[in-house]
Amino acid sequence: MTSRATRPSGREPESDELIAVVTAMEDEIVVLRERVRERVEIKNGPARYTQGLIQGVPVVLCVTGDGKRNADIGLRKLIQKCTPRRVLALGIAGALSGKLKVGELVVSSEVLEGNDVLARPDLQWLEEVAVTGESYELGRLVTVDEIVATPEGKQHWWGQTERDQPAAVDMESACFARVATAYGLPYLIVRAITDTAGESLPSFLEDCRRQDGSIDQRKVVGKAIWRPRSVAALLRLRTRMNRSATRLANFAQELIAGTRPGSDEV
Repeated sequence: MTSRATRPSGREPESDELIAVVTAMEDEIVVLRERVRERVEIKNGPARYTQGLIQGVPVVLCVTGDGKRNADIGLRKLIQKCTPRRVLALGIAGALSGKLKVGELVVSSEVLEGNDVLARPDLQWLEEVAVTGESYELGRLVTVDEIVATPEGKQHWWGQTERDQPAAVDMESACFARVATAYGLPYLIVRAITDTAGESLPSFLEDCRRQDGSIDQRKVVGKAIWRPRSVAALLRLRTRMNRSATRLANFAQELIAGTRPGSDEV
């Protein structure tokens, strides 16, 4: 049975193996958190982290909050508090290329902020571990400032890439990449596709964002009440999110296990 305790604030002990696993939203990491053993909850002001072991490898899990500002601040605080040695970011994304289907995983080969390419992800980590449980595509992750809700918008951003490999869009990956690079930490980002390039999202989602870029779920519910046709789309996204969380957890668990010293297989 998983043990739980609360550790007081203060500088956390360093580990040569400690991996920080971050997501923007709780729903993206909830499945993986349940797989952490010897769990300890760490307080860092209003933030709460989960530290423990996955397949014998020390990890610390953090939900930064969605939107660029929250992703940036959340990861910085985590690194300063826990001094991890690698960063693994997980989450959902929308497909830009028609090749990507709902539920597929995209592992970052490159991260762009708009049209700017950031420091390269740690693909050597991926090469060192034979991840076999979940199939994935190597592709570009494009971080934007606004929710890309229409096929036309997705087509626009797809046209901004080189189109020689799959691409997906989100609102935090570039922030995770930039902060990890600033602290000299190797990073990798894995995103699960929840909407295809040809699908539309409810048009009012952009209107439900707070100043920090996060989505106000109460506003989403309020607007959906007056737009009954949007309810089915939101429920569909919820179902896809839940399935994506399991796929992300499976992939992350295998990847993390492969970093264990002397581990030839996961």
